[in-house]
Amino acid sequence: MPRIAVVGHLTIDEIEIEGRSYTSMGGVACYVSLAARALGAGVKIFTRIGRDFPREYLRVLEEAGIDLSGVISGKDENSTRFKLTYTGDQRRLRLLSRAGSLSLEEIACELQSFDAVYLGPVAWEMNMDSIIELFSRVSRPVLDPQGLMRVADEMGLIELKKIDLEMLRPWILKLSREEAEVLTRSADPLEMLDRLMGVGAEITILTMGRLGSLVARGHEILKVPCYETTIFDSTGAGDVFGGAFTTSYLDSRDLWWAAAMASAMASIVVEGPSFKPLISPGVGEEAERRARIILERMERL
Repeated sequence: MPRIAVVGHLTIDEIEIEGRSYTSMGGVACYVSLAARALGAGVKIFTRIGRDFPREYLRVLEEAGIDLSGVISGKDENSTRFKLTYTGDQRRLRLLSRAGSLSLEEIACELQSFDAVYLGPVAWEMNMDSIIELFSRVSRPVLDPQGLMRVADEMGLIELKKIDLEMLRPWILKLSREEAEVLTRSADPLEMLDRLMGVGAEITILTMGRLGSLVARGHEILKVPCYETTIFDSTGAGDVFGGAFTTSYLDSRDLWWAAAMASAMASIVVEGPSFKPLISPGVGEEAERRARIILERMERL
């Protein structure tokens, strides 16, 4: 199975959903790592946390078999912390604190030894110049640019800004519909995808929540439906899609199967609070069962 490095801040998420509230570990690094590990990948996280980061969160990752030797703990700083408030399908995101930045230059040599490097910034913890340099040195860089696009106002409320991705040329580019709308100035998914493919990624992924996902490789575009289920908490679903797709594609080189597995894993994580469904027994086997159902409903556009 592949070895994947995941780079980005682990976070503390304060989540409110229709009157329910709880605090959990979060961040792209959390969801991607647990999804990839559930499918058998060897995973190492490169991140920075603060003195307030609960030790039990690290134990969850460690017990899942994830290598935490790349975790930097800042003794005089707080972790990156968000408040996520859901109302229907709408989410409001507020940044409460931010851990220190990550130096990609210091870990670039080690990252070259992995089959893929998944960059998942959440709060501009790495800068564009260092990402461009890193991507020129690793063979299969995966980018979720959400944390590069975020701007926080004086209250910490997050909005998205347009950034230039053309210099990066990742192996896989993964975006949410909201992010794609900001980048492309379009509301049409196929038009968004067409414009995003101009960035030069080998594979482009556009996740659209309940509407499913689009996955493009060259002239091949797949429409990937969601597996029908009851949603408890949609936090991290797009990240799980990205982590599961990367793992499955590295393992199988089958675009259709990787997309089906990614959708299946995303359907599992929304059924419980935060990352918890990803560490339930038999999650990999259940994902394969659902993936076979999703595969029958997928279309080539």
